[in-house]
Formats: sequence, C-alpha cells, structure tokens
Amino acid sequence: MLGNKNDGKVTEEMKSKVETILGNGTKIEGDLFTKGSLRVEGEVIGNIKAEGDLFVGEKGKLKTEIDARNVIIAGTVNGNIVAREKLEILPSGQLNGDIKTKKLKIEEGAVFIGSSSPLNGKSDNDKYKKEAASTRKK
Repeated sequence: MLGNKNDGKVTEEMKSKVETILGNGTKIEGDLFTKGSLRVEGEVIGNIKAEGDLFVGEKGKLKTEIDARNVIIAGTVNGNIVAREKLEILPSGQLNGDIKTKKLKIEEGAVFIGSSSPLNGKSDNDKYKKEAASTRKK
C-alpha cells in the first residue's frame, strides 16, 4: 500500500510514545509481552507481543515472532510479523519473514524477503485478544 503525507507524523508520534526501551548492547533471550509500546535498539531472541507499537531501531536485531499494533523496522528482523494496524519498513530496515497486516509501507532501500497477506479484521483481532488474555492470566 502506498503511504500518504501524514505517515511521517505517525512514525514520529510512535517514537515519542514509547514506554519501554531496550538499548544498544542489551540482549534478551525469551518472550516479551507489554501492554504499551516498545523500542528495541539491542538484540532479542524470542517472541514479542505488544498491545501497543514496536519500533526496531537501526541497531536492533530480532530473531522473533512479532504481534503488535504497529511495527516500524529500521533494523533487522528475522521472523514472522502480525501488525494489527500497520507495518512500515524504513530504508535501513531488513525483514526476512512473512507479514500479516492491514497497511504495509516499504520504503526505497528497504529489504523484504517473505510474503505478505492482508489481516482479516475481526477474526484475527479476536484471536489476538484471546491469546493476550491467556498470557495475562499466567
């Protein structure tokens, strides 16, 4: 999907509303769940579920399955992604994996190796809510 003039504002807005930051030099092995938004500048090996947004910084390296509202990739991601609203790959971004999302924006210079399919709205969102609820009960 082609972006519009407001896409830059959305990206900047997402960056400024991040509750959790995993800085450069940080390495996490294991699954992460957050009710808010997450920015990753370090390395993550494991699954990530975010009720909010996920921003992968230029130095971020993820080997993971991702489920988040919006996903912005400026670093490297190896794994599949479900972005419930929008997925954006910036010029420095690399994604090796499959995508499921409502809106997709891949900027010139970005690398995407995989397949993409549209998110089917209600049924996929219901599945996410059930998974999130079961994760919170544990």
